[in-house]
Amino acid sequence: MNNLLNFIRPVGAIVSPLSAFFCGTLLTCVAFALLTSELSLLMNKFGISTSVVGIILSLYYVGYIFASLTSFKIINKVGHIRAFSTYISLFSALVLLHIFSHDAYFWGILRLVEGYCLGSALLCLESWLNTRANNQNRGLIMALYMVTTYLGSGLGQLLLNIPSSNGMGIFVLVSIIFSVALIPISLTALPTPQINVAKSLNLRELYKISPVGVIGCFASGILVGGFYTLGPLYAKLAGLSLSQTSLFMFCGILGGMCAQIPIGKISDLMDRRFVLMWAGGAMFLVAPWVHFFLDYGNIVLCSSAFALGACTFIMYPISVSHVNDLIDDSKRVSASGMLIMLQSAGMVLGPIIISFMMQHLGAIWFLVCFSVASGAFVLYAFKHIAFRNIKYVEVTPTSPQPTSPTPIYQKITQDDSLLDKAKGLITSKKH
Repeated sequence: MNNLLNFIRPVGAIVSPLSAFFCGTLLTCVAFALLTSELSLLMNKFGISTSVVGIILSLYYVGYIFASLTSFKIINKVGHIRAFSTYISLFSALVLLHIFSHDAYFWGILRLVEGYCLGSALLCLESWLNTRANNQNRGLIMALYMVTTYLGSGLGQLLLNIPSSNGMGIFVLVSIIFSVALIPISLTALPTPQINVAKSLNLRELYKISPVGVIGCFASGILVGGFYTLGPLYAKLAGLSLSQTSLFMFCGILGGMCAQIPIGKISDLMDRRFVLMWAGGAMFLVAPWVHFFLDYGNIVLCSSAFALGACTFIMYPISVSHVNDLIDDSKRVSASGMLIMLQSAGMVLGPIIISFMMQHLGAIWFLVCFSVASGAFVLYAFKHIAFRNIKYVEVTPTSPQPTSPTPIYQKITQDDSLLDKAKGLITSKKH
């Protein structure tokens, strides 16, 4: 019991000041996950080929790439809260435009702009969050952030069961959820990072700092992008019903969510590169077998999806934590942009390749591609763990930052402050 309490206390101490942050993140993820799965199923219903579906949905992540290259300038100019509110408001409006036309090219353009908006919003959230962490708790904080995102994504999958004529009701619901997500972030008392000390960082510099973290983000993009965009389609091609498809997606995301906190805590205690290598190895072994367990009832289906999700979704937060261990606060916005860009590049490439393989070689290649990508990453990570040492940078304060001015701050900033008195004493001595 004492061990459980010792585990819960630090988690509660972190969650409490970040509750508004996590609430806004949760609602954002509910909305975009529901929209992605609904679009995948609708395009299949309208007779659009699997490869075209993969291309249209991957344009979402092309928008992510544009966001990672440009939106950090806006964030550094106007601040995190204003930028986040702007991007989510625009996304909320774009969702409703899906109602007016079912043309594949039109939806592709919408997905591109929507990806830009969400990528920019996540850049705000992740760079903000990493300034609140230090090297001793970064894995746990990122794990809590990912738990929030995956919980939201899982709830979004369950909302697929809401009756809707050609997606109209779903589109309206997604827009409403995005609008509500603005409220906790806009009203939070949590201090935002200083925007007048930001420094730029290019991809080559970031790769030299953390090659395993950089490639880990890219590999994560292939896996996560493939799961989100083609998971529902794979489940349908494998013979699952709509309710089972929803269950498959929910349990996969639930597995990723449940793995976050224990793996995040473990990564705070050791070299995160080992954790990444073990995660890739587990995916390499688990993925191909999932296909053969889908016909053994819902319990086995849920267990298989849970294991697949646990391996899929833990790579990105550990990679981000590893990179942020090696940089200071002034580079976090720029680094977050680069990491989002890398994951987005994987999210673009992954669905295109996987959908092509599925169309020509069968649905099982959805899982075979997962195994191949993770196996290649394991070999890459092993090479760098064996032949390269790393130097950690500890620059973020380890004590909690106050969310409002402290009494001593108020005291020394009064007109007749201690500083004024000290200046008066120095002046009187000179005279």
